[in-house]
Amino acid sequence: MVEARSFAAAAVQLGMTPSGVSRAVSRLEEQIGVRLLFRSTRALRLTDDGESFYQRCKAILADLGEAVDALNYARTKPSGKLRVAVNVSVGRAALIPNLADFEAKYPDIRLELSMSDRNLGLIEEGIDCAIRMGELEDSNLIARKLGYFSNVLCAAPAYLERHGTPVSIDDLKQHRCINYVYPTSGRAYQWQFDTPDGRIALDIDAHLLINDGESVIQAAMAGLGIIQTPHWLAASAIGYGKLKVIMEDTISTGSPVWLVYPQKKHLSARVQAFLEWVHALFERTNLPACRMLSCAKPLAGAQAPGISSSKAAPSAMR
Repeated sequence: MVEARSFAAAAVQLGMTPSGVSRAVSRLEEQIGVRLLFRSTRALRLTDDGESFYQRCKAILADLGEAVDALNYARTKPSGKLRVAVNVSVGRAALIPNLADFEAKYPDIRLELSMSDRNLGLIEEGIDCAIRMGELEDSNLIARKLGYFSNVLCAAPAYLERHGTPVSIDDLKQHRCINYVYPTSGRAYQWQFDTPDGRIALDIDAHLLINDGESVIQAAMAGLGIIQTPHWLAASAIGYGKLKVIMEDTISTGSPVWLVYPQKKHLSARVQAFLEWVHALFERTNLPACRMLSCAKPLAGAQAPGISSSKAAPSAMR
């Protein structure tokens, strides 16, 4: 009725008479002891209490719809609009090139990507879920771990032909390196290495600093130096031979990646479908080709290195 803006229009939608709708509202006001509407001959207007009551009821009905949707997930096709927030680099490098597969599997989902390098407020922006990296702090969200990003060292074949291929961490001091700078803090990224003695993090004396992840990849493909980057970000360039993975024994497990959604929302069929799809996507693109080629046949039930299962129960973010 609020959305219909009149008793008459609401009556048509509900299959009732206008007087019947008016009496139903009056009974509700008597039952809760609060006036919900200002009535006039021309229009209806919510009172302040009515506006608050309306918004809460609207949220409850949305939650109920999502709860029913989630229960029917196994029997129905996920459908409707799904708003996903994602880091710009992740969206461009990992999601968009693979969206044809998602649309083929879920043709009835209308995906809307909100791509930003800042963490958008999910509830405030009306976003269903988000992909986030690193440590999580927002306690108002539920988080499901998709896995970890495997960090690889790589360079263009032309660079390696001119300058040689480093075989140890110490060798990097003799090479031109390109590094990423966090746009918000201006701090340079510390390179991470898994070694027999454990993981180490180093400040790299890079000759070129760039505050955009994709541009770091472009600079490496141009033969300007060696980079360390999440494998998924460089997977396409590596696959086409534009970049080559080096020092494979130092590949490190980098930042965790999460799918997060508001606590007050049920995991709808749309979000569940996206969660399963994106987990499989990162499991494929995060496993470096060098490891895939060098690994022996995995044991039954073995898990790909560098990936955590998303089957674990969701956890509230600390």
